[in-house]
Amino acid sequence: MRWLIVLPFERPEHMGMDWKAELLAMGHEVRTFPYRRDNPLYKNRGTKEAYEIWILRRLEAVCRQWHPGIVLVIKGGPITPGVIRRIKARADTVFVNLFPDNPLWMIPFDRIEAYDVFFTKDRYAKAALEHVGLRNLCYLPLYCVPELHHPVTLTGEETRRLASRVSLVGSCYPYRERLLSELAQYPIRLWGSGWDRAESPAVRAMVAGGVVWGRTKLAIYSGSVVSLNHHHPTNDIAGVNTRAFELAASGVCQVVDEKEALPALFVPGDEVVTYRDLDGLRRQLDYCLAHPDEARAIGQNAKRRALKEHTLRCRIEEMLAVIEERCGRSL
Repeated sequence: MRWLIVLPFERPEHMGMDWKAELLAMGHEVRTFPYRRDNPLYKNRGTKEAYEIWILRRLEAVCRQWHPGIVLVIKGGPITPGVIRRIKARADTVFVNLFPDNPLWMIPFDRIEAYDVFFTKDRYAKAALEHVGLRNLCYLPLYCVPELHHPVTLTGEETRRLASRVSLVGSCYPYRERLLSELAQYPIRLWGSGWDRAESPAVRAMVAGGVVWGRTKLAIYSGSVVSLNHHHPTNDIAGVNTRAFELAASGVCQVVDEKEALPALFVPGDEVVTYRDLDGLRRQLDYCLAHPDEARAIGQNAKRRALKEHTLRCRIEEMLAVIEERCGRSL
């Protein structure tokens, strides 16, 4: 099967590039088409509209020349219903969208409806969109990539720089900063963009570094007793974020706020440590830090579950089954 993956950027460890690698390993033909690319035109108000028209024409040309069987769009805000209709009119192509954020406020409804199947990580978003008449939704949780997410053994130098009792890897934004300001008494170390500009001196004191990728991120996870995973308040309503699967596959015990979808993915108390409110979070942190061996066991349980049920390969197989059922394709 020929897959064209339409994605924001062709960057290592970004969603879409992992799909390309896995699909190639499964024997599919795969090409990628970045719609944002690394240029200033996309974010410049004066040039964005012209740039999007140009990029959509390029997408049509690629589909016309290569004839993909499946076009997988990752997020894809600029991809219009018109371009999807024109491509489908010329070729027997299935268009699917994998949307890793909250579609309720990040993409127009007509752009959701244009796809043969629109995959969302959040059952709340799926139900809300179905309540107003959209019929092409499908729930698909996010995933881990074992080649990218796994435990590592820290060197002495890595232990000095990256080990911690409580880690958090993620960007700074006001809601997250406010949470951390309430946890100033805990030995938390932060990595990610924007933390050096946090307003709270207590939060700035937690900062250990900026954006991290690859082995550095894995060493942070493997060097932690626990890692915090507090979901974004508007991006993850009932669903579970990428970090939940990333932490699980890395074998670290994650302390995560309760989400409706979580118990079906990881067992609270056995594979993840959960909390409902700030007092509950403090209690869980106190217990885990006092019982690090139990925390490590929970992390190992999560890793086994992630590698068994929540890999990218699992999600590709689920997606293919849905496409076969809904689009009548034998894949």
